[in-house]
Amino acid sequence: MEQKTGDRKKQNWLLTGAAIAFAALVIVVCLLLRPKTGAADRFIIRYGDGQSVSVPAWETRTIVIRNGEIAEEATGAEEENVIRVENGEAWMEQANCPHKECVKQGKLSAETVQTRPLGTWIVCAPHKVFIEYAGDGQ
Repeated sequence: MEQKTGDRKKQNWLLTGAAIAFAALVIVVCLLLRPKTGAADRFIIRYGDGQSVSVPAWETRTIVIRNGEIAEEATGAEEENVIRVENGEAWMEQANCPHKECVKQGKLSAETVQTRPLGTWIVCAPHKVFIEYAGDGQ
């Protein structure tokens, strides 16, 4: 009888250890799979005469700027930029400026700011539309 009690205690300790190890593994996996952007990461879109809108980096959103104002939808008319924010990245999806340099600047994110020629900015100079990445603490 003494042997069975000892075996049971050993099994209980093994099960407890396995449960703790499993819980630790779940926590590690959740931390590794969380979004790469922090809660403070955001994109600031500046347009018009000093107007701006702040968009959290984790949000999925399309913003249309036409003639220095936010518009409901893209029409391709006049001075228009279409900005996309998705999965911690922002980019100029469309623009009808002459050379479309803002579209060619690619995606802006926490991972790309160190390698981009303009760092934390995407600029459409003809339409005066700017996208700025503002990371944690900026």
